[in-house]
Amino acid sequence: MNDLNTPLRRHQRGIGLMEALIALLVLSLGALTVSRLQTHLRLGSDIARQRAEAVRLGQEDIETLRAFSVISASDAASGAARTYAGITSAQTDVDASTGYATNTRYTVSRQIVAAGALAAKSAVVTVGWTDRAGDAQKIVLTSVITAHDPAHGGALAIAPVGVYARGASARSSRVPLNARDLGNGSSVFKPTASSTVAFVFDNTSARVTARCSGVDPLIATRDLGPAQLTNCAGISAQMLSGSVRFSQASPPDAARGNDLPPAFSVVLGLTGGSYAGTPECSVETVQTEAGDRFASYHCVVLPLANGRWSGRSTIAPIGWSIGNGTNDRKVCRYSADLDGSGAIDSNEEHPAAYSGVEHSLANQNFLVIKGLEACPAGSSPAFVDLSTALHQP
Repeated sequence: MNDLNTPLRRHQRGIGLMEALIALLVLSLGALTVSRLQTHLRLGSDIARQRAEAVRLGQEDIETLRAFSVISASDAASGAARTYAGITSAQTDVDASTGYATNTRYTVSRQIVAAGALAAKSAVVTVGWTDRAGDAQKIVLTSVITAHDPAHGGALAIAPVGVYARGASARSSRVPLNARDLGNGSSVFKPTASSTVAFVFDNTSARVTARCSGVDPLIATRDLGPAQLTNCAGISAQMLSGSVRFSQASPPDAARGNDLPPAFSVVLGLTGGSYAGTPECSVETVQTEAGDRFASYHCVVLPLANGRWSGRSTIAPIGWSIGNGTNDRKVCRYSADLDGSGAIDSNEEHPAAYSGVEHSLANQNFLVIKGLEACPAGSSPAFVDLSTALHQP
């Protein structure tokens, strides 16, 4: 018998059945929630991927509509050409049976409506599909397609008549690259470092507008300014310029004409009429910091009254000879078929003789080789055409 003053001892020997059932219920609900969450995430990811693919299919259909080459079937050279008139409403199914790797079927529906008075069509492209849960999904893209003839796009590549393209320093590419910009729409250039003559160019047309004499021979082109150009006479002339390279290699390489140039001059013989003066040509030997050696030449030509000139430029040797003998040298000209006509038939392509030149010409280059060698055919490294043709003798 227990003493009334002694407290009773109670011991926890386990959990009740109700508590176990509640714990099991909570655990089951948590597992079910996680399972449903995974299912929803997987479904959401699948729908997002399908939606992105549907957008791509819709955009592809619209871009296909824009890819017409002619307006009407009568304008097409063949029935295979896409036409603006052929843009009509249509429906296409895209799935695995059509060779498309997908886990569902897309239906691309296109509704085309003419835009009334405007020369255009309104396109509404709907892409529909059924997702993994069996629910219908769709995206809708709209666009307007105008009836502009694609041939008119070529006009973007055609320079307007009377408008000159600009190159480096926002001036014509025919202006010598090292000419000093005077900041008034013109540039000045000395043909040789020690020259006492400088020429002024119009930056837009590259026309020579003035000849300045009495220039300090110690002042470089880069330092010329209005203060040094005090004795200038206005002229309307054009410049012919280029480089002359020399190579004694056997066989010669059109890409490696790097020998020290001997003395020579450039003669420009004019034909086709009476000119106001003889062309003024100058030659200067150049050696770059990288060791490249060549001679640059510049000829200023006073054209005929119609603004054009014709003639042939030649190398005049000083102390050496041009010919086909052992001790002679041969002159080749770099020429390139720039217009793809299959012939050197324009003045820019460096022909044997110029005809009707109406603007300045640059990069009219020569290669001088041994007299017994043939002018190299050249190659095209770095997208530069190094083809050469015999020029002298």
